[in-house]
Amino acid sequence: MPPVAGPEYHTRQPRVSSVIETQRLLRVALWSILLAAATYTSTDPDLWGNVRFGLDILRDASIPHVDPYSFTADHAWINHEWLSEVITAGAFRLGGNPGLILLKLTTIGGVLLLLNSTLRREGVDAAIVRDGAAAVAVILTMEQTQHVRPQLFSLVCFAALLWCLMAARRGSHRSLLIVPPLFAVWANLHGGWLVGGGVLALWTVGVAVRGDRRQTAWCIAVGVASLCATLLTPYGLDLWTFLRATVGFSRADIVEWQPVYVLGWDTFIRWSLTFALGMLAVVLVGRADRQPQEMVALLALTAASFMVTRLQAFFALAVLFLVGAGIGRACQRSRAQVATPSRAGSQKGMAAIAVGVTAAALVVIATNLTHLRLDPRFTPGPGAVAFLNTEPPGARVLVWFDWSEYGIWHLAPRMRVSIDGRRETVYSPSLQDRHLRFYFDAPGGSALPRDLGADYIWIPRTLPAVQRLAEDGWQRLYEDDQSVIFGRTVPQRPNVPVMITAAAQTRVFPGP
Repeated sequence: MPPVAGPEYHTRQPRVSSVIETQRLLRVALWSILLAAATYTSTDPDLWGNVRFGLDILRDASIPHVDPYSFTADHAWINHEWLSEVITAGAFRLGGNPGLILLKLTTIGGVLLLLNSTLRREGVDAAIVRDGAAAVAVILTMEQTQHVRPQLFSLVCFAALLWCLMAARRGSHRSLLIVPPLFAVWANLHGGWLVGGGVLALWTVGVAVRGDRRQTAWCIAVGVASLCATLLTPYGLDLWTFLRATVGFSRADIVEWQPVYVLGWDTFIRWSLTFALGMLAVVLVGRADRQPQEMVALLALTAASFMVTRLQAFFALAVLFLVGAGIGRACQRSRAQVATPSRAGSQKGMAAIAVGVTAAALVVIATNLTHLRLDPRFTPGPGAVAFLNTEPPGARVLVWFDWSEYGIWHLAPRMRVSIDGRRETVYSPSLQDRHLRFYFDAPGGSALPRDLGADYIWIPRTLPAVQRLAEDGWQRLYEDDQSVIFGRTVPQRPNVPVMITAAAQTRVFPGP
């Protein structure tokens, strides 16, 4: 008799096509989450100025050298970010807030495409692993990429530089021919080209240490050409002089220029994660693949980003581009070793989760694309500019630094401000210092309103200067939960009431 068939106890496995489809859905879900995170955008204090100055250049078809917005400017205006402002203003003119957000997404997308290309060239073949690297890049640079700002263009240019250097490392010296034109454009976009120039110089030193004479000669020639290319700006040598005098590690009044250890746990954790990732990558990349040019560049950015938080994004990109492939290849080997068949039920469950996550992310993306949110940390309540716009034109406003370019947007040309975020490009160090002394009622600060001939003083109501102004006889004309506006004491307004207004709950650029 033939044997009787018994019950089947083996588990039914899903078809290959089902597994592939689930993996695709998971990738779509991951990219939807990344896009939702990348589209979240808020203002920084300089956005109003970046758009306004760019619109002025587009309107006049020329770059101004005399500042029309301040009554204290004592330097010729060297606008080293003029091209990025033109691009930003063009995006706003064409698309409003969505145009600005799409511009930001374009720069982030450019960085991720260059990273993806570099990792593929370095042997990271698994798409899901490269997706993971993109997610890490978005997370570790988020502090710098949540705003629309000229620094975004520096990140793209820096990624392009690293892409060229890694291609040259694998023997494609022609890729270095891209570097001089890159620096010519970069010098007109943002001062971050100094970081790229430093990395290129250190890379050249590392190649020389390795003893590769041919590549050393290429790097020296490209470095000299790139340095000369940075003269191709409206300012020529004056740009070098300006940056030499202003760029450094000591900007005590700018948060992003502070060391990592003084800015709170979130900043320290982000830097520490980048550092740990870099250390792991260096170990995994293998001794044979560790090149001195990569190590010296990473060491320099490790130290520099620890002392200046703004360099965190450059540090993160350097880790991912220069040694990130080591982690990527290790992840590929790990996946190959632990890969086991999945049950059909689990495949369906993961697919359902992926679809749900994607749908939720799309809702968030749709909202984020139309909402360039005003950051309340850097933006006063709307009532203050409404009040000032009821006052006679031609006035001088001594203003809080972070609110100045917001004020330029909403008050010019009726009123001019005493200082704004352009800092060294328009104002002398002594004028900046006197403003800081005034704000915090430090010695020598109380005389500033009188010396400047200010008509109004608009500052946060929590500053120490508020008490001093009341004691010095300035009249409180307006007050809300953030701002206080003082004016000269005049007989015509002996009893002007103080107004308290609540700030709006939902506000988007440009406000009020």
